[in-house]
Amino acid sequence: MAPSAGDQWLESSSVRIEHPEAQECVLHVFACGAAVFHLVQPHEPPALTDLAVWRYRSYASDLPWARNKLRDLLDEDHDRIPNPEYVLSLYWLTSGPWTGDAYDTALRLLSTPSVLVDRGAPGGPAPLDGTVEASLLASGFDHPDIVSFGVRGVSTAYAGWSGVAYASHSRERSLSVEELVTCELTVQALWCFTRQVQQMIEDGQDPSMPEQYGWRFLRAASSRLTTARAQETAQHVLMREAIMKTSGLAERLRAAQDALRESVG
Repeated sequence: MAPSAGDQWLESSSVRIEHPEAQECVLHVFACGAAVFHLVQPHEPPALTDLAVWRYRSYASDLPWARNKLRDLLDEDHDRIPNPEYVLSLYWLTSGPWTGDAYDTALRLLSTPSVLVDRGAPGGPAPLDGTVEASLLASGFDHPDIVSFGVRGVSTAYAGWSGVAYASHSRERSLSVEELVTCELTVQALWCFTRQVQQMIEDGQDPSMPEQYGWRFLRAASSRLTTARAQETAQHVLMREAIMKTSGLAERLRAAQDALRESVG
């Protein structure tokens, strides 16, 4: 595996992996113990509802695929491989038929696609009637958990619990795909790490980690993710703040940090 760039504070390595449907798939393995698959899957859906349904239906295949791939790579017994729990979608919008307020609403819907899907349908996630999407695009859509991090004239961007949507209006001034992906990989890796600490607590154990990844590691991670850097752009700050808020990672880092500190006396 190729090590991460020298300026990456969260040490990791990566390798390209074959995926049955993705245009590109890279497995990122972080030294703290988390593994994250990054899948690139271009789509040209006829409507936002179609994309939302595909997104939820893909869970049924992508999560088991990730578990099986880890089993094969580690050559481990099937029962010892953890179950991947989550798929976060990052949508980079290149073009669309909307204008004005409808364009802004479309990005909001991308960040919270559940409003377009019946996830409890007997045969699995099913599309809601097309009039729902049309009505929302016409009247507007908002949700208390959606956070904007776009900059007027530069980008339209929203983060939600289940997704992040970004549209660039000025390539020279907007964030790049790589910047968004790097932020999300870091957040998702640490989310998985803190989830493991939480799981130990819920199983009735005293949580423990190797010393280099104990509570001081989490304290440093929290500082890096919540404190603006001297030469960091305002867009980077807004992006991190939005993703941290909607993911709930800041609270999880504090809780895991406290639990690990208590476990060492």
